[in-house]
Amino acid sequence: PMGAMTSKDKGLPFWLSNRLMIALYTLMAACILAQVILATLYGPSSNKASKAAQGEPVDEPFERKRGQADGRWLELHKEYAKEARTTTQRPDVVFFGDSITLGWVNSPVWEQITKRFESVLNFGIGGDRTQHLLWRITNGELDFAHRPRCSVLMIGTNNLDSDLPQLIAKAALKTADIIAKATGTTVLLVGIPPRSKYKDNAIRKKADELNEILASSTPTKNKVKFIPFPDVLTKDGVFTREFTVDFVHLSNNAYQKLAEKIIPEISTCVVHSKPHDRER
Repeated sequence: PMGAMTSKDKGLPFWLSNRLMIALYTLMAACILAQVILATLYGPSSNKASKAAQGEPVDEPFERKRGQADGRWLELHKEYAKEARTTTQRPDVVFFGDSITLGWVNSPVWEQITKRFESVLNFGIGGDRTQHLLWRITNGELDFAHRPRCSVLMIGTNNLDSDLPQLIAKAALKTADIIAKATGTTVLLVGIPPRSKYKDNAIRKKADELNEILASSTPTKNKVKFIPFPDVLTKDGVFTREFTVDFVHLSNNAYQKLAEKIIPEISTCVVHSKPHDRER
């Protein structure tokens, strides 16, 4: 009939149809490429973190097994537990924590502490979360032949990517309380360092919130004292390379500032504890 459209008339011109298909495939390829890039940059670490946290209550002891095929974590724990059991004198201070705690021994600032105090132990393990340290201290690392005069605790930064600040704070306070009761002396609970370069970063905000909760919640009657992390930020809140090597771990300058803050506190613990040495 006149005016009726054939099937050929209904279709798009061949050249236009091809261009649309090419554009569609190009868009799909760009989306896939973008997903691959995002997964490469952000996926593995966050995915690994979320898997590591599965089935691990933040405030309960949990043996660290994921990613530990070489058994190094457990070996370090056994070394620390043996150090505690075989002390021949009261340590002036023991440091408990994660890689930031362990990092003291690789800093020249550590010598200031080891020269100032008679016996110093460092029980830090890189990557530990609160639940892992809780497991360590309830499985031998507090079995001291001679209990320390003071303890320094910093823990929680590795929980920030998967746990709420309120729960991390609860776990840190629980850890401090266990150490205080086991040693009978003061625990200096140190706030965690800033995270990330800029103040508007989500992890930075969680770190700040954690420190605020610890500052307001730390009891003093059970010999736990909160020590705020020293100010290492610019006036605009930037965490610069002067004080951090990767926006998580500390530079020597940061350890120096931290030492200046905690050495007097450790000294006070030691002085107050020495008259009771015979009881230990």
